[in-house]
Amino acid sequence: MDQETINEYGVKVAMFIGNPKYKNTISDEEARELGASVFSFTYGSEEVGYKLTLHWAINTHEDTIKLARYSYEGVASGIAVNHMLALISTNKTMPEMESLTYSALERLLRDNPSVEALPANEAYAVTFALDAVKLAVKDYIKASLNHEESTVPCAESPMSIASIKASIATHNIQTLEEAENYTKISTSDADCEKNLLHLIELNKKSVEEQKEADDALNAVPFKDLSPEHRVIAVDTAIDNTVREFLVMDGGDIDVLSVKENGETYEVYISYLGACSSCSSSGTGTLFAIENALKDKLDPNIRVIPIG
Repeated sequence: MDQETINEYGVKVAMFIGNPKYKNTISDEEARELGASVFSFTYGSEEVGYKLTLHWAINTHEDTIKLARYSYEGVASGIAVNHMLALISTNKTMPEMESLTYSALERLLRDNPSVEALPANEAYAVTFALDAVKLAVKDYIKASLNHEESTVPCAESPMSIASIKASIATHNIQTLEEAENYTKISTSDADCEKNLLHLIELNKKSVEEQKEADDALNAVPFKDLSPEHRVIAVDTAIDNTVREFLVMDGGDIDVLSVKENGETYEVYISYLGACSSCSSSGTGTLFAIENALKDKLDPNIRVIPIG
């Protein structure tokens, strides 16, 4: 490993940059041996300084990736990002790929859990990789794109309006500088800057409205909430505690209902994705969810998984 690269990015990212073993195509013969077919999707272009082609060997009967590789031109940290992405793509279904999050992928690249893996001005390498995945999945399942998903407003970034809005919301972006870090959109284009500021202001308004709604909900004791509002309160508490960690492992939960049983509030949930087949879903994961809800909402909560 190059010491200069280690100093710039850290050990793990430098190791992947120095040994990009998944940076290659997949032959039809390789795919056939895995009972799969080759699917490729290209995101970005040389003109924007970022071009990524995802190569997947997909079992089309199960819509599961059996092997993942990539071709890439762009910032060096993107090699590490796409290396990790290829590594974790194996045996994932299309819905599981589409549900991958920024925090889940970025955290896998860290040397230190509390220190971000990439320099702030290269955070877009993670954003772009995940944007490519989501578009690749849509292309594979032949899903049509709406206007915002198909409109790329700025020449210096491959991101669509929908992707930019999602990134602003995910990171709660407040400034143009932050936006450039995650989207690679600079302020050199006046029209792009104006549109970006508008999207940032829309997100600020949405966050404020959500906070007001959450504060209003939190002001009412859990026992005094209606059944519908109890479900919302449970979902909000999960969002603010354990959901991120579930999603990082390729899973999630759906809150089905909240029912009173004497002095106990029974929260019925359904495990989604990797959680549905995880051995810890009935023990460690369940206890983590239940303890979080007891701490945030009411000590008499009991969580009951269904299915």
